[in-house]
Amino acid sequence: MDYAGGVKFGIMLTEMHGTQQDTQAAIAWLQEHHVKVEVLGLCLSR
Repeated sequence: MDYAGGVKFGIMLTEMHGTQQDTQAAIAWLQEHHVKVEVLGLCLSR
């Protein structure tokens, strides 16, 4: 992450572990804080 003119920008790559409900809650939190979220791959476990 970097700053230019007081604005934060950059790319953040994460790997999430947990239940599907936990993952969706984490994504929702990021979106509520104005983070653009793109899911590149999704593996559901049983």
